Amino acid sequence: MTPAYNFQWSIIADNWRLLAGAAWIDVWVSILGFILACILGLAVTLVRQSRVAALTPFTFVYVQVARAIPPYVMLLWVHFGLATLLGLKLTPVQSVLAVLAFTGSGYAAEVFRAGILAVDRGQIEAAHSIGLTRFDVYREVILPQALRTVVPPLGNIAVSSLKTATLMSVIAVPDMLYHAQALSLEYFVPFEAFTLVLLIFVALVFAVSLFTVAIERALAYP
Repeated sequence: MTPAYNFQWSIIADNWRLLAGAAWIDVWVSILGFILACILGLAVTLVRQSRVAALTPFTFVYVQVARAIPPYVMLLWVHFGLATLLGLKLTPVQSVLAVLAFTGSGYAAEVFRAGILAVDRGQIEAAHSIGLTRFDVYREVILPQALRTVVPPLGNIAVSSLKTATLMSVIAVPDMLYHAQALSLEYFVPFEAFTLVLLIFVALVFAVSLFTVAIERALAYP
């Protein structure tokens, strides 16, 4: 017969500030990783859409590899394998950011590519016909319109980045999950500790979703 679980919510009440404070690590790491992923993804897309045909296969392979490798495997490979092979002294946070940037950029590149391809070709041809350079066409015509299209899927990537950032506890970054695991092992409160983690993440995802909707409305056509 399975013994009854002894709830100890008082332990969580005494340590909720510790977990909530550690959540800030997850937040800023995921935000920075998301920004890096967007910058890298946009760069890959612009190279792929350029007239240099020889680079297209490399960008295609990059996107497929970035999306194919599980973040957990990538994190262990970067932090323990690649760092040792190349003699790099990466901090755990640097390793996590590298993984978020690389894996996220594969998805971001496809999102940006879809947004660019959604712009009507007639507008692009009209822009060229009035003498705009290729750079000006992207800056004045393509990217402003593509941005309206890519905001929702980029919001999904931001949420994914937030959830992926929790992997940093595996390499001893003292984030929220790391402290929840420590409390669970010390006091045997797995349900209570991870319930609080779950609720905090739900709240964070709601915040990201609301922020995404606000950006969509701000960029909407008048």
